[in-house]
Amino acid sequence: MLKPYTGEALIERKKIGNTYIDAYLPSDDLIDAVNLAMQLGRPLLIMGEPGCGKTRLAEAVAYELHGDKMNNHYFRWDIKSTTKAKDGIYQYDALGRLYDVNIGDKKAKDIETHYINYGELAKAFSELQNINGAPNILLIDEIDKADIDFPNDLLLELENKEYVVRELNDKKVHAKSEVLIFVTSNQEKELPPAFLRRCLYHFIEFPNKEKLKLIVSKHIKNMGDQDVQTALKTFEEIRSELDETDKKPSTSELIDWFQMLDFYTKKKDVENLTDTEKRLIAQLDNVHNPKNPPFPQILFKTLAAKRKTQ
Repeated sequence: MLKPYTGEALIERKKIGNTYIDAYLPSDDLIDAVNLAMQLGRPLLIMGEPGCGKTRLAEAVAYELHGDKMNNHYFRWDIKSTTKAKDGIYQYDALGRLYDVNIGDKKAKDIETHYINYGELAKAFSELQNINGAPNILLIDEIDKADIDFPNDLLLELENKEYVVRELNDKKVHAKSEVLIFVTSNQEKELPPAFLRRCLYHFIEFPNKEKLKLIVSKHIKNMGDQDVQTALKTFEEIRSELDETDKKPSTSELIDWFQMLDFYTKKKDVENLTDTEKRLIAQLDNVHNPKNPPFPQILFKTLAAKRKTQ
């Protein structure tokens, strides 16, 4: 039995190596979905509005299961419009080998060492899992950016946890350890039924008021409780004014906004401020006003969205 994911390890910001990972507070339903995917050995397809924390889930799970050694067991494959399924497995330098064959270089005989570069999926399959039995974590981020055939081209790899290297006499490579796969989508394209059948699915809902307050509490130090309540009310009113055609401010913007509110709250008591700092601090007086909130550049991503709240 694999150790379950509890969602309790990353309740504060952590430093791993030279990078920081933010606190992540998943819902009970999301925790359940992760554990079901882990036990079944199936990918977990995560959807939700941009900025809701889809990508950071995999990072949070990797930290809870592997701690400070997470970077040895966490693999992230960022998908672009030009990405092909094979890119995540390996790339073969055919031209480089042809050149070496023509000049008689002996290394041309060792294809795997010199001409095959393995991708993130292959690395996740190849890395031995943690001594405590926790699975490696593979994030396939924004799968809907790729062309329509991309998901179906990964069916064998995702279901059987294996891949084939054609240039090595069709060598079949099986995963050396358990791999927990997260797949994120912003729903820009419909995903094919054959791919969906192999996945578990979870949609990350926007947090309720209590969860928002808890999220905010992990990112502020200087704001009083009343100021926090006022700012949250303003944030919720802004979201309510916008519809599905607009880019509503998400939890990502919420965190950025409160970090700046908190930062300039602290600056209020600093002497010898620049004119720019004074101007930014003055915006805090509008924290109660959803039609003209402080730092609108953080909350509104289109002119139409900004005008709609005014």
